[in-house]
Amino acid sequence: MAIRVYRVCRSIYAHLDGEGARRVGGRWNSRGHAVVYAAESISLAVLENLVHMSKQDFPVGYVAVSALIPEPIRVLDVDEFRRPGESEVDVGDRWIDTQESAVLRVESVVVPREHLYLLNPAHPDFASIRIERVEPFVFDLRLF
Repeated sequence: MAIRVYRVCRSIYAHLDGEGARRVGGRWNSRGHAVVYAAESISLAVLENLVHMSKQDFPVGYVAVSALIPEPIRVLDVDEFRRPGESEVDVGDRWIDTQESAVLRVESVVVPREHLYLLNPAHPDFASIRIERVEPFVFDLRLF
């Protein structure tokens, strides 16, 4: 079954190349490793953004991106790949470098039991992941 994933990001990152994460690093990747962070719902994607924002830097110029991961693509669960004692960054970097799969499913810290999907743009299967829709996204002021 195909999996639909979502990303809420600045419009310059809507093409899903992992460049933003490559520049600054993240929970699952160190600087220099390109990866695309996506969520299983738009609402989770919003919450994952909010934990990094304040009212002073109210976000403008954002879009909601939906993408489809087709069925033949293997989605690896982090529990199948992680080694005992390994940090999230080490897991992610190793997953990116080994190209074990184009997609790694990890649990959200912001909303436990919900999931993020890491997409590896360097993996050959990544080209099969299709952006379905990109539309403007405006954060509700009450969130801040």
